[in-house]
Amino acid sequence: MQRDQRRISCAGLGDARGRVRARGASAVELLVAVAIIGILLALSVLAYRWVVVVVAEQRAVKNIQTMVTAQTAHHAMHGRFGTWEQLIDHLGLLDGFERRLDGVAASEVIGDGWYRYSLRFEADASGFTLDADPLPAYARRCRRFRYRLRATVTRRQTGMILVALPSVDPPPESAYQPFNP
Repeated sequence: MQRDQRRISCAGLGDARGRVRARGASAVELLVAVAIIGILLALSVLAYRWVVVVVAEQRAVKNIQTMVTAQTAHHAMHGRFGTWEQLIDHLGLLDGFERRLDGVAASEVIGDGWYRYSLRFEADASGFTLDADPLPAYARRCRRFRYRLRATVTRRQTGMILVALPSVDPPPESAYQPFNP
């Protein structure tokens, strides 16, 4: 072959050294694609779990608001706060909750699958405390909520929703801060 002549190869048949170039992805390219898909799936699973927790917490706050409305309606009709049985059976409110008694007459517990709602009355029946604690399986991820309603000296009732960070053990009273959605 002379210097001026060039080697011509047909596309796909071989290169200048006679090797055939395979079409498609190499093993490294496939591993990179699989790694990228795996990272995207992991991120989407984490985002999904976060959204599920946020929705459960929002539902707990809405449930507290519904329960407080039911309690104030019962108080307006009967002059006293009601038990879960009175709110569920007599007023027809709070349907869909699972009833579980805690074994203490003044403290009842109902649940919605994510949270347990416990109701405790003040000693003089002038108010109540409503706790929304996540079930043990969700205690590390979900915040705790509390609503305390007390009648003041002027017989005006005041209350607010409080929130505490997720914890396995019940937090101290000082851990609850005003809830700001």
